[in-house]
Amino acid sequence: MKIPPHHLRLIVGGVLVLFVCVLIMLWPIGHVLGDISARAPVTVTDRTGEILYESRSEDFGSQKALTFEEIPPQTIEILLAIEDRTFHSHPGVSLRGITRALFQNISAGEIISGGSTLTQQFVRIRLEPERRSILYKIREASLALLVDAVLTKEEILERYLNSVSFGHQAYGLRSAASVYFGKEPAELSTGEIALLIGIVQSPVALDPFTNLPGALERRERVLVAALQEGLLTQEEVTEAIIEPVTLTDDRISIRAPHFVFTVLDEYADRAEPGAVIATTLDLSLQESVERVVEHRLIELIEKNATSAAVVVLDARTGDILSMVGSADYFDAAHDGAVNVALSARQPGSSLKPFTYALALTKGDTAATTVADTELQLLTEEGNPYTPRNYDYDLHGLVRYREALSNSYNIAAVKVLERVGVGALLDFLRQAGTTTLTRAPEFYGLALTLGSGEVKLLELAEAYGIFARGGTTLHARFLVDEETPVGEKILDERVAWVIADILSDASARLPEFGEGTPLSVPPHRVAAKTGTTRNARDNWVLGFTPERIVGVWVGNADNTPMRGTSGVTGAGPIFHDVMELALEGLPPQTFSRPSGITDVEVCRLSGFLPTPACPHTIREVFVTGTEPTVQDTMHQLITIDTRNNLRAGPDCAEEFIAQRVF
Repeated sequence: MKIPPHHLRLIVGGVLVLFVCVLIMLWPIGHVLGDISARAPVTVTDRTGEILYESRSEDFGSQKALTFEEIPPQTIEILLAIEDRTFHSHPGVSLRGITRALFQNISAGEIISGGSTLTQQFVRIRLEPERRSILYKIREASLALLVDAVLTKEEILERYLNSVSFGHQAYGLRSAASVYFGKEPAELSTGEIALLIGIVQSPVALDPFTNLPGALERRERVLVAALQEGLLTQEEVTEAIIEPVTLTDDRISIRAPHFVFTVLDEYADRAEPGAVIATTLDLSLQESVERVVEHRLIELIEKNATSAAVVVLDARTGDILSMVGSADYFDAAHDGAVNVALSARQPGSSLKPFTYALALTKGDTAATTVADTELQLLTEEGNPYTPRNYDYDLHGLVRYREALSNSYNIAAVKVLERVGVGALLDFLRQAGTTTLTRAPEFYGLALTLGSGEVKLLELAEAYGIFARGGTTLHARFLVDEETPVGEKILDERVAWVIADILSDASARLPEFGEGTPLSVPPHRVAAKTGTTRNARDNWVLGFTPERIVGVWVGNADNTPMRGTSGVTGAGPIFHDVMELALEGLPPQTFSRPSGITDVEVCRLSGFLPTPACPHTIREVFVTGTEPTVQDTMHQLITIDTRNNLRAGPDCAEEFIAQRVF
């Protein structure tokens, strides 16, 4: 029989329309069957690959794949008992389930049930529909039939259990077991398996962290379903129901939180799903530093010190090996989330080495003297200001080595008056500080005593110029970052002299005594303390040729401590952390550059000694700055012992005496 042309056109048109409809229904099949890695978290690791944090945003979360063989059989059995009893016999959709759901939806006047099989649920996970319309349900069922035809039942189960959401950005069974119980799936008990399977129905409403009774009620339903299917005995069900639930802390699993969140903020462009951000942090060192902070702060409780911050840098590369931003990130009572390592705080006397370094560039030396005597200044407001030494004493004429080593305040102010506040500001900015942005008049001569605010990390970087022969240091967060090339801002000979002074334990004896926390034998460690007014901040910055350590102790809310200083507050933490940072490294001295000369000088004046000088000391000088003038502070005189008067050369009896003018 011949088909009329217009009928043929209708048939062909109908077939084409049907074909297009099928394409419209099935076009997402590639996405459904595709890779599931798009939900993988951003993983932040330490320098050895140890995971510090898995970042789970609203769009992606924690997702760790399991093979079918790694999924506990009991998990699959209990899942099917509650979600899809006919899974192994239906072709992807269940006519009985669809019929039941149809009647329920018609009765309710809206879609309240989908009669979905596990295969349909898997399709829904991959499609992520905004709303479930009738058209969508048709598409879902069509795709489920196709998925069942293409994949084996084992493959469907494997993909489902690797992608279904359990809440808290945990996708898949393995991530859920870790988030809720801190376990691997194979370690889960029957009760724990049932609780996780129950969560799947509604991860938000049945969140055990916020609604444990609801989650337990659902768990019981899951266990009863398993009992009805003959998977569990009544005794096993009873044991699982009464089994206590031990959840992990409702807290994000994270190590070195201040450091990690800084990395994610600074390198947000790298935080794409599945990305691995490898950092410079040494997790082993980090955890040891955290223990030191915890232990030492217990000793400072009576001093009203509640927090501490620490940074450890590789002095050669700038790698941040450790960053502790507070004693406990999760301690809200003490503002633990505040990263003091990156917060601007007054640094006390820890800025003094930069003042003396500038003075040395102007021709002064470690033997140059300054009068540590009373001084009165005017503040920017015109008010009188009298700087005081930490011991409230005056020390008379002191050499720069003594003044810096013992942190004499008045001497430092006088040295800054010589070099200029503006010059010191420029120098500190060149060295890497970014917070000293005001005009010189704002800070005044008190800048060398810490009147400005700096960040611990930036000050540790700035100290790099003394450890690196005058070359600036830039902190590095990621291992794949190119090591920044530093800028030469200080004569390497001056940098070496400052390092020599700061590592001279004998020079600091008058103020600090012996056996201070600043010494870490057998290494030669250079260190400087800092204490702010009212003991709000304690600092120690120190370095060797290989490591730089910065420590702050105080309270995040700026509450004063009681009876602490840099050496007693931050010092013990500094000592322990520097010891850890140098572990396994052979002792090194600061490499002495050419152009350094040793000269014996009179201890009091710093000039060349004469026979009248009672005490001499060997000092180092940048070649060309050695003293050329002889000491005049000591003189030899002749005394007539009969009347104790100065005598002439014809006196019968005389002796040599010393007198200081």
